[in-house]
Amino acid sequence: AWAYPTARHDAPALFDSVATVAARQVGQLNAHDVAQLVWAFAEARHSAPALLDALAGRFLSLSERWALKDCSDVAWGYATLGHAVPELHAAIAGFASTSMNRFQVGDLAALLWAFGKVGQEAVQLLDSAAPVFSANVRTLASEELLQVAEAYVMAGREAEELFAAIRAEAERRQAALECS
Repeated sequence: AWAYPTARHDAPALFDSVATVAARQVGQLNAHDVAQLVWAFAEARHSAPALLDALAGRFLSLSERWALKDCSDVAWGYATLGHAVPELHAAIAGFASTSMNRFQVGDLAALLWAFGKVGQEAVQLLDSAAPVFSANVRTLASEELLQVAEAYVMAGREAEELFAAIRAEAERRQAALECS
């Protein structure tokens, strides 16, 4: 299913069929399979509430096998589809809080954006992530910089050093564009 949204091919009938089959076989999926399905449905902007609920339950049952990227993809997917599962996001927030330094900075940006989008409290994670983002603003794509800023704004968290670093990076990129 992931190939269709990647190729920007709209296939709602295919996603309806995948949702039906996957819902019957959700117990056979591993955590990465769940993450890929959630990501594909979100990327295609194809909501399947019954499947998403089943996938959330399955992902939660596999918490001892979570990979960092899978957590980011799952949180991003549910937020993109506007499908809130508070216990799923709370569990991912707890996992991320203890694993934050192992996340790729871009995946952490997507994760925090997702939490903000669904209203998941992640104060400790946001506060811990601010210095990480401040130190790595040059490695973030422009979209990721926006995700980071939006995550902090949605959560109502002040992070003066982070916003100063984002502003300086935006100015640096603007100056580089003007020189070329």
